[in-house]
Amino acid sequence: MRRTHKGPNGGKQKLTFTARKAKQGRDKMRAMSEEGKYNKKTAQVFRRNIKNVDMLKDKDVHHSSDGSMRLVSVNKNRGHKVT
Repeated sequence: MRRTHKGPNGGKQKLTFTARKAKQGRDKMRAMSEEGKYNKKTAQVFRRNIKNVDMLKDKDVHHSSDGSMRLVSVNKNRGHKVT
Protein backbone atom coordinates (compact mmCIF):
# COMPACT_ATOMS: atom_id res chain seq x y z
CA MET A 1 0.00 0.00 0.00
CA ARG A 2 1.34 3.39 -0.98
CA ARG A 3 1.26 5.97 1.82
CA THR A 4 0.43 9.58 1.05
CA HIS A 5 1.14 12.68 3.07
CA LYS A 6 -2.48 12.48 4.22
CA GLY A 7 -2.11 9.01 5.70
CA PRO A 8 -2.67 5.49 4.46
CA ASN A 9 -6.28 6.15 3.37
CA GLY A 10 -5.48 9.25 1.34
CA GLY A 11 -7.01 11.49 4.00
CA LYS A 12 -10.43 9.83 3.95
CA GLN A 13 -12.14 8.38 6.99
CA LYS A 14 -13.70 4.97 6.65
CA LEU A 15 -17.14 5.59 8.16
CA THR A 16 -20.37 3.67 8.05
CA PHE A 17 -23.34 5.26 6.30
CA THR A 18 -24.99 6.36 9.55
CA ALA A 19 -21.74 7.70 11.00
CA ARG A 20 -21.04 9.63 7.79
CA LYS A 21 -24.53 11.23 7.85
CA ALA A 22 -24.14 12.18 11.52
CA LYS A 23 -20.74 13.74 10.82
CA GLN A 24 -22.14 15.73 7.89
CA GLY A 25 -24.82 17.13 10.18
CA ARG A 26 -22.27 18.14 12.82
CA ASP A 27 -19.97 19.71 10.23
CA LYS A 28 -22.85 21.71 8.75
CA MET A 29 -23.74 23.02 12.22
CA ARG A 30 -20.14 24.11 12.79
CA ALA A 31 -19.91 25.99 9.49
CA MET A 32 -19.29 29.68 9.96
CA SER A 33 -22.47 31.73 10.28
CA GLU A 34 -23.02 35.09 8.61
CA GLU A 35 -22.27 36.78 11.93
CA GLY A 36 -19.02 34.82 12.22
CA LYS A 37 -17.98 35.82 8.70
CA TYR A 38 -18.71 39.48 9.50
CA ASN A 39 -16.72 39.31 12.75
CA LYS A 40 -13.77 37.72 10.95
CA LYS A 41 -13.81 40.36 8.22
CA THR A 42 -14.00 43.30 10.64
CA ALA A 43 -11.27 41.81 12.86
CA GLN A 44 -8.95 41.50 9.84
CA VAL A 45 -9.56 45.16 8.90
CA PHE A 46 -9.01 46.23 12.53
CA ARG A 47 -5.68 44.36 12.70
CA ARG A 48 -4.55 45.70 9.31
CA ASN A 49 -5.11 49.30 10.44
CA ILE A 50 -2.84 48.96 13.49
CA LYS A 51 0.50 50.49 12.59
CA ASN A 52 2.57 49.14 15.49
CA VAL A 53 3.05 45.48 14.55
CA ASP A 54 4.59 44.66 17.95
CA MET A 55 1.20 45.34 19.58
CA LEU A 56 -0.33 42.44 17.62
CA LYS A 57 1.97 39.72 18.96
CA ASP A 58 -0.10 37.03 20.73
CA LYS A 59 -3.24 39.19 20.53
CA ASP A 60 -6.73 38.61 19.15
CA VAL A 61 -9.43 41.12 18.34
CA HIS A 62 -12.32 40.89 20.80
CA HIS A 63 -15.78 42.00 19.65
CA SER A 64 -17.60 43.52 22.62
CA SER A 65 -21.38 43.41 22.94
CA ASP A 66 -21.56 47.19 22.45
CA GLY A 67 -19.94 46.82 19.01
CA SER A 68 -16.48 48.05 19.95
CA MET A 69 -13.32 46.04 19.31
CA ARG A 70 -10.12 45.77 21.30
CA LEU A 71 -6.97 43.67 21.41
CA VAL A 72 -6.81 41.03 24.13
CA SER A 73 -4.48 38.10 24.71
CA VAL A 74 -5.13 34.96 22.69
CA ASN A 75 -5.54 32.95 25.89
CA LYS A 76 -8.33 35.16 27.23
CA ASN A 77 -10.20 35.60 23.93
CA ARG A 78 -10.53 31.92 22.95
CA GLY A 79 -13.64 30.40 24.45
CA HIS A 80 -15.16 33.84 25.20
CA LYS A 81 -13.61 34.27 28.64
CA VAL A 82 -13.35 38.06 28.19
CA THR A 83 -15.76 40.12 30.27
